[in-house]
Amino acid sequence: MSKRQVLIPLMAYERIKSRLETSPHEVDVVCWSSSGITWSDGSQVTGSDYQPEVAWIPIDLMLSGKSTGIAGGDFVSFVDAVLEPGTVQWVQSCLAGTDAPPLQKILSSGIRLSNSDSPNAGVAEYVMASIMNVIHGWPQRSADQRKARWVQKGWTEINGATWLVVGFGSIGGEIAKRARPFGVEIVGARRTKVEDAKADRMITMDELTDVLPYADVVVIACPLTDETRGLIDKDFLNQMKTNSILVNISRGPVVNTDDLLEALDSTGPDRAILDVFEREPLDASSPLWSHPGLTLTSHLAGAGSGIMRRGDDVFIEQLNAYLEDRELRLEI
Repeated sequence: MSKRQVLIPLMAYERIKSRLETSPHEVDVVCWSSSGITWSDGSQVTGSDYQPEVAWIPIDLMLSGKSTGIAGGDFVSFVDAVLEPGTVQWVQSCLAGTDAPPLQKILSSGIRLSNSDSPNAGVAEYVMASIMNVIHGWPQRSADQRKARWVQKGWTEINGATWLVVGFGSIGGEIAKRARPFGVEIVGARRTKVEDAKADRMITMDELTDVLPYADVVVIACPLTDETRGLIDKDFLNQMKTNSILVNISRGPVVNTDDLLEALDSTGPDRAILDVFEREPLDASSPLWSHPGLTLTSHLAGAGSGIMRRGDDVFIEQLNAYLEDRELRLEI
């Protein structure tokens, strides 16, 4: 009886090879690279021999030299290889969401898909670092240092601040775990009111207007859906307090950037931190690049140094569960 086939990008297989070899389950690993499909020993896979049942989308596909993030490059080519034989039953993704076009192709084909919580710790650390970078004024401190200016002035602490996390899921929980020891009050918002001990208080999305006027920081961490597309609009932004900060680690289309630019120049938040954009890469002509109230990064919040290790752990855990016909975590 032939072994069950698992399709893995070659760049990631080399990293987890020993863990697969010591697994209680015997599988045939099929390796994908831009040069073609091979068996794990490097020999070519031909014709009807290519029948993968399981596939893994690791973070390597997003970070490789030929990648263009979640919308193209190696990611797209690998998903084409997943769909080609029509034999794949389940795919483990490294991403926290499913809105990337290649993942939508997988779902529309009827293949089971699990997303991952491996980016969460890195995203939470990014949120903490980026907020403190802005609140503490580190860009100005660096400028003073370069010009040998001895400047002594007070700075704003996050202790005692209120942070509203819109879309309080697993990422929101990781943010709360890091922020509350600093003395930050965390208010979590979800569609339905569910008590969560990781937050100081939970509210529904309908109650956002009660918190926006006094929240010092508003973190957008909700998934992109028909309901959340354009959620952060003029009405939302105008309810935010002056000197507050908006942070978007969700998806670009959740924020109406025209309304955000207008709000930054009038009432509403003074500053915003954006890691995601409606179109990526962000066009060089976009006015977002030069606005003094904006801090921009290139959709890298989840790309911390630990994501590969955590992603490998998730895949091995999930693969064993799948092969043992157990329930899968985070299945869509």
